[in-house]
Amino acid sequence: MSPRFRVLLPLLLVLASTACADHEVPGFAGPAPTSAIAPRRALDLLAETIAARRLVLLGEMHGTREIPALVGDLIERESRAGGPLVLALEITTRDQPVVDRYLASAGARADRAALLAGAQWTEPHHDGRDSQAMAGLIERVRLLRARGRDVSIVLFDPADAADRNRGMATILRATALAAPQARLRVLTGNVHAMTDRPAWDMFDESGRRIEPPMTAGRHLADLHPFSIDIEALGGTAWTCQAGRCGAHAYRAKPGMHAPAIDIATDVGTAWDATLLLPAFTASPPATLAK
Repeated sequence: MSPRFRVLLPLLLVLASTACADHEVPGFAGPAPTSAIAPRRALDLLAETIAARRLVLLGEMHGTREIPALVGDLIERESRAGGPLVLALEITTRDQPVVDRYLASAGARADRAALLAGAQWTEPHHDGRDSQAMAGLIERVRLLRARGRDVSIVLFDPADAADRNRGMATILRATALAAPQARLRVLTGNVHAMTDRPAWDMFDESGRRIEPPMTAGRHLADLHPFSIDIEALGGTAWTCQAGRCGAHAYRAKPGMHAPAIDIATDVGTAWDATLLLPAFTASPPATLAK
């Protein structure tokens, strides 16, 4: 991996970012703000890098409009090939029955209301995982299933695990073992997606140096996951910082070009690849959409 990606990484402010789509899901998310060229190129780069890999960890910055749009585009493209495809989302497992019912529904206003009444969406600490764009991603999967695509959603944020990363890995491992023919695409915070111990220092929100966590990706090493850290040149994301959840600036990476993908070649680079995108925009909580 190029040295330009070796940055200090706050544990709680998970780094990552995006790409885009040119569609709108009524009632959930608006169109992704991007050019007509960058998103297609970003999707091509992502799809070419993933290729036939079975287990892929997509490390994101929570709370952007563009990352769920990119993942939706990826799922749509990969589902055309046929065969089972599983999208795993970092949403509380308490909402699995809620999401299952929504995927089997007609997606009417009442169905959307029932989805957004789930635990993830009504929890007062809106950290970006309950965004309008995330709800839009779930809607895209519902539409694909309605067209006969073999796509399912698994929620893997354990409700009451003492070790959250280990609990995540346990659910993902069980999912992979239960569907040995399925391709598994995991959308999660990019620290959880790390598949190696980073060579650089990590700090918490107060600036204290911390030991890099044993991440979900590292717990899954025997399944040989391929991890991609998604970053951007700049923009905003809906995150929680200094006790306030809202739209926050994402630090830009000047002097670089996007979209681009960088495959790691060094030990300790934490992810197997980094996808760099032009920009992204904060996506507010879905419960704020009227």
